[in-house]
Amino acid sequence: MLKILSLALKNLLRNKRRTLLTGMLIVVGIVAVIVFAGLSESFKRAIVGQITDSMLSHLQIHRKGYMSSVDNLPLDRMLTAKAYAKLSAILTENPGVAAFPRESNSAPC
Repeated sequence: MLKILSLALKNLLRNKRRTLLTGMLIVVGIVAVIVFAGLSESFKRAIVGQITDSMLSHLQIHRKGYMSSVDNLPLDRMLTAKAYAKLSAILTENPGVAAFPRESNSAPC
């Protein structure tokens, strides 16, 4: 094992320009992956924020575990009819709530 490492080090030091270029390309690739991963996450957050603010107002109520599984379409994490009825009663009593879907057909099953 030590012989393999010394041979690899000898090969790297033999052509310094190639070694530097390869190292720089690896660094640029890693930085690009980090930057694009951050950009994609920020775009996702911006889109969710835009939809929440413009279409759904400033409040979303979800069943526990919904947001942690939002990427794979969590259809089993919707509010039950009983929970929706309880939530509807609470929101109806609150004078600060301007509007919410009150129809029974809009309640998730």
